[in-house]
Amino acid sequence: MKEEKGSKRENITEAMKKLAIARIEAQVPSNLRLSIGSYGSMSKEEMIEHIKKGDEIGKQMVESQLRFLRAQASGELTKQLTSIE
Repeated sequence: MKEEKGSKRENITEAMKKLAIARIEAQVPSNLRLSIGSYGSMSKEEMIEHIKKGDEIGKQMVESQLRFLRAQASGELTKQLTSIE
């Protein structure tokens, strides 16, 4: 996974895992399978299991959720959604 400019890979805490799991549970329908890069498709339950294990896939999912929340909190997400390019 490519690191963001100026950032270091974070240690994933239990609180971060719980947050990512809560977001997945709330937003991903149980009958949906998502394709996650070269890892193939996964069910909601499989995604949650990877996060709980703390393996590489799980870490990437947590980091993705955190990046999204940071972009939303900073206003960058809204800026990108409303920009015309």
